[in-house]
Amino acid sequence: MARIAIIGAGGVIFAQNFIKDILLDETLRSNTEVVLMDIDRERLEVALKFGEIISKKLNVEFNPVATTDLREALKGADYVITIFRSGTIDLQEIEYSIPKKYGVDQVVADSMGPGGIFRGLRTLKDLFVVLDTMEEICPGAYLLNYVNPMSMNTIALSRRAKTVKVIGLCHSVRNTLRELSGYLGIDPKTVKYFAAGVNHQAFMLKFEQNGKCLYPRLRELLDKPEIYKKDKVRFELMRHFDYFPTESSGHGSEYIPYIRKRQDLIDKFCSCDVPNISDGINWATMGAGVSGASVTICRKLRELNLRHIGEYLNGTREVDTKPSEEYGVELIAAIEKNEDFSANLNVMNNGLIPSLPPGAAVEVPCLVNGAGILPCRVDNYPEQLASLNRGMINAQILAAEGALTGCRHKIFQAIACDPLTAATLGLDEIQAMTDEMFEALKDYIDPRFSK
Repeated sequence: MARIAIIGAGGVIFAQNFIKDILLDETLRSNTEVVLMDIDRERLEVALKFGEIISKKLNVEFNPVATTDLREALKGADYVITIFRSGTIDLQEIEYSIPKKYGVDQVVADSMGPGGIFRGLRTLKDLFVVLDTMEEICPGAYLLNYVNPMSMNTIALSRRAKTVKVIGLCHSVRNTLRELSGYLGIDPKTVKYFAAGVNHQAFMLKFEQNGKCLYPRLRELLDKPEIYKKDKVRFELMRHFDYFPTESSGHGSEYIPYIRKRQDLIDKFCSCDVPNISDGINWATMGAGVSGASVTICRKLRELNLRHIGEYLNGTREVDTKPSEEYGVELIAAIEKNEDFSANLNVMNNGLIPSLPPGAAVEVPCLVNGAGILPCRVDNYPEQLASLNRGMINAQILAAEGALTGCRHKIFQAIACDPLTAATLGLDEIQAMTDEMFEALKDYIDPRFSK
């Protein structure tokens, strides 16, 4: 019987997707043991109540193990899913506000840039504990990581791992399929696509329906303001680099040197022209690229989630029992049932995209079945896309090396090589900003950085 450990299960809104997907799969719910682990006992109890609600609605049994002890959770685990958040929104705000003071304007600050790299240092401090404990308690298991910064984490974890199989999961490719299909007014189930690159900067290399390439239709949308204004940065990247990227315009604008270096460019390409307001939150601000939108949304989302959790528990809000759009449980099911499944996953670049550095983490199609997770090689990757990716990769590799060694200078070099930071600041300014961030966050990162 396979054992699935969900680490960070107290993040109830996200964790319920995995609980639900396991219970919807007859084979998994009958032949797997589920462990819910969180360091917060109260939040863990709420996750258990959610499991009860979902199982009753589906009329199936659910008897998970619940624990606040990581070692107990990992004992005998075959699959470990990490979905926790390291630290608070206040720390995220520090990672946004200090760079903003120096002129580096971020939107989310969780994947690249000064904010993303320091978030990586905070997150890897915890992920290394999970990985090292897995090597001791459940060697050879799969670590299915959802925690950002995805590429930096994947590189650092993969280098540190001895037997654990590190896989990074992100839903941006699947989301882009749905978004592009919506722009074109077609059913995404009728689309054949092929995407590859690096996390948050992969590209739709093929996008077709009934054997016909859909890129001519996508290019027509450049002249349709009602669509173009919803996704300006991505459409501009397609205009100039020929392919549509798989991360939102706002998030994607943080990874390139062309837009967020001047206010007039931010105003032109990252204004929120098409609001998307629900539950009092304008979700479109982050997608468009409004400065600091993620911090604002996360604070409101925390309040919204607390309210929704209360409503679920008192029965005034119905739990959605449709399958989620996350890959994690589908991967496990494919391996356990020896059924073919494919998904874009984040893995080390062992010759998979030859034009990208071997030390990089790449997001490529992977075949999954009883043999495990088998990444696919991507030949003839367009050089203009590889050139964009290398800007991200340079910073990601240096940041991962810094996290592994506790070297402040490597972290400075990583931030100095970040495309947005390099387009905005001089080296002395980058050094001063990096030092200030080390000081502000010293209690939340590896103590070696303070020596």
